[in-house]
Parts: sequence; C-alpha cells; structure tokens
Amino acid sequence: MSESTEVMFPDILWAQRPEVVLLTVPLQDAGNVVVEVREGRLLHFEAVSGGQRFRCDLELFREVESEESRHVTLPRQIEIQLRKKQAPKTSTDTEVDECRVWPRLIRDKVKNSHIQVDWSRWRDDDESEEDFNGMDGMGYNDLMAQMMSQKLDNPDSELMQGEVMGNDWQEPKDTSPDNGDDSCDDLPPLEQ
Repeated sequence: MSESTEVMFPDILWAQRPEVVLLTVPLQDAGNVVVEVREGRLLHFEAVSGGQRFRCDLELFREVESEESRHVTLPRQIEIQLRKKQAPKTSTDTEVDECRVWPRLIRDKVKNSHIQVDWSRWRDDDESEEDFNGMDGMGYNDLMAQMMSQKLDNPDSELMQGEVMGNDWQEPKDTSPDNGDDSCDDLPPLEQ
C-alpha cells in the first residue's frame, strides 16, 4: 500500500498526574514515529499508520521538561509521557497548583475535536494510588477473577447453586398473553 500524500491530525487522548501529562495516540502498527518537545512547550508528533501520514504541532498549556519526557510505540498506540516543569521554589501555592494541574492540554481555548480526555487514565491531584488499586493493590478485575476461581473451585458454592452476588437467580417469567397456549396454531403456512 502506498503512503497517502495527505497528512492528517491524529486523535489524541490525554490525562494528567501532578508531575506528568500522559498522551495516547491510537495508531495501530505505527512506523516512522517522531516525538519532539521543542522550546519546552511545542510538542511535535509525526507517524505513519496504515499507509496514512499523521502529524501535529501542539503548543502545550504550560512548559514541560523535554529531557525527562519520553514515548513508547506499542502495537496499537503511541504513549507519550511529558514531565511537567515544576514551579520555582519561590512560587506561591497558587502558582505551584497552576503548574501541577492543567485545565486543558493546549494553550488555545479553541476546541479541537481530535483531542479528548482519557478518563480511564485520569487522576485528580487529591486522589491517591490506593483509590484506584483498592484492596491492597488488587484491581477490580483481579478481585472478580479471584472470587470466580474460589467459587468454581467449590462446586457446592452458592454461585454454582444459582445465587449470583447475593441475589437469588430466577428463571425469567413468561409475560406473554397466551398463558402457555401455542398461539402459532392459527398462523397460515409460509408461502413457497
């Protein structure tokens, strides 16, 4: 497949932590990936995926540390981590907060339909790691897998007897108006 001469703006998902901004560019099997931070505030991105060229230059909301920022190309996406530039030690609390929490990814207040918040990776400043991991570092999926394996290991368990998560499982009730009569008897035969 030959490369298209038209260059497209890639979709970008973003989230933040107090120290970093996390970007995900969902391009499958991307090649020729170029990610640069210029002058501490301009993010340059280029890649080729499926024969299509993608490129964008974004003026970020605040400066980032270009030397400490990095990216990785995965089979289904490119993940970029931008280290936020910290406020000087003589800054006020308000200035420190403004450096830690960005209200948007880019400097312009104009809405870009290709830039979306990645709510699956978003974490507010006041939320801790424990809020997301829960139960001594075990995630929800791990908890459910452990519960299911315990229930399946014990064939006499409530789950195997029809009880699911504390609620009694019941057969669906027949709500048809015919009350068990076969109402298909009066239908004419299908034409051939």
